[in-house]
Amino acid sequence: MSYDLYFTRRAPGESWAEKLETVDAFEVREPDPVAWSHVLAGAQELLGEVRVLAYPPDWDLEDDVTGISVHHWQGGWDVTIPYRTHGEEGRRMVRLLYQVAALVERASGFECFDPQLGLPISEVADPAASAGPYFDAVARRLGGGESAGAA
Repeated sequence: MSYDLYFTRRAPGESWAEKLETVDAFEVREPDPVAWSHVLAGAQELLGEVRVLAYPPDWDLEDDVTGISVHHWQGGWDVTIPYRTHGEEGRRMVRLLYQVAALVERASGFECFDPQLGLPISEVADPAASAGPYFDAVARRLGGGESAGAA
């Protein structure tokens, strides 16, 4: 079970509602090794040592400490983190997740959408406050969050 962020490109003037209605999972996209190298460098600066799985033209990076993963497959992008923390630690992980997503946006030119919140990340004023409760709720459901409601 993970918290996932997705990336897409919108046409000029296209609203998020229009884009989400027409998202094509089979849309042909070109891999971007230059963007990947920028994302990798930025993620290493932010997270430290990460594990890279390279199957050019497809790449993954995984951070064993936070659980954050970045996937660049078939020219598309996504960023995920497992629901394994809650409370203040969960909120810290959300902040890191959003920082990594911003790296992908800057490097790739794609825009990031948070399907859990139903918003592009550019419209989420406080990611930790908005997304953190999802980590708490999962912890409560899985029996690991007695204090999951505490910030």
